Amino acid sequence: MFFFFTCGSTDMSSGLKGYETLNVVCPHCHNAAGISTPLQPIKRRTFFTFCFIPVFPIAWGKELRCSICQYRQSTTTEQLDGMVQNAPK
Repeated sequence: MFFFFTCGSTDMSSGLKGYETLNVVCPHCHNAAGISTPLQPIKRRTFFTFCFIPVFPIAWGKELRCSICQYRQSTTTEQLDGMVQNAPK
């Protein structure tokens, strides 16, 4: 009898609440979209999966992710608050 089990990881990311209006230019591709900003603050969680079912988180954090070039940069709440305060109005 042979059993086939799959193990791996999956990325479950979601938008970071409170920073939806943050408009930041991507430092990698230097792209600044008009209405929707390419560099979005997200809450990243990576889960260990067993048979395609997320079992437990193996990594988590906050990061800025570019929707155009897929650039990622880790960030903190303090850095995001500073970007909001320094943003042009």
